[in-house]
Amino acid sequence: MKYDGVIFDFNGTLLFDTKYHVLAWNEISMELCGRQVTEEIMDKEISGVPNVEAILKMKPDLTREEAEVYSKKKEELYRDFLRNAPGGEHLVKGAPELFDWLKENDIPFIIASASIIENIRFFVEYFHLDNWLDPDMIVYDDGSYADKVNMFLEAKKRIGADHVLIFEDSLSGIQCAQKIGADVIALETESMKEVYRQYPNVIHTMKDYSEVIDYLK
Repeated sequence: MKYDGVIFDFNGTLLFDTKYHVLAWNEISMELCGRQVTEEIMDKEISGVPNVEAILKMKPDLTREEAEVYSKKKEELYRDFLRNAPGGEHLVKGAPELFDWLKENDIPFIIASASIIENIRFFVEYFHLDNWLDPDMIVYDDGSYADKVNMFLEAKKRIGADHVLIFEDSLSGIQCAQKIGADVIALETESMKEVYRQYPNVIHTMKDYSEVIDYLK
């Protein structure tokens, strides 16, 4: 493998949870500005953007403190929708096997997510992420990152990697990866299929991780 480290986004990349985010964001958006949130709006305007920044775009006259309250409310709604999903949820097909392969081949990897700490703790417990990585290493939205550029740079630093491969699904995440010169494998969705082709750093698209190990060898 030509990369010395791997960075994973989480939402929409390791977990197909867009529908739960759409439901939660729709409730917040309708309350703040009366605008419905669709999956396309999620993909192009919200995914990968820290919650507070997304909320301030919806209602610019809010203070950051007020936006923080709405951010926590949105994530509580999201966790409730996910927790109550019929049959439960699972990591994207092939992800656990890829984690195992990366560990077996001593390739460092990390999660860099725009999620807040409450969600990260929920994901670690719900999906047993500590079987593969140190939860304290995960980069998350702690309020100090304006976008994913600095998140990705911090993730590279934490795993001691220079030339990284990033798994992403959001437009903003792909743009931030491009700014740091990183290649991306994108999780393909109908609404984003054509958009991905505009970015030369998107070297491959996939629907799940079932064939990724062979691609990376």
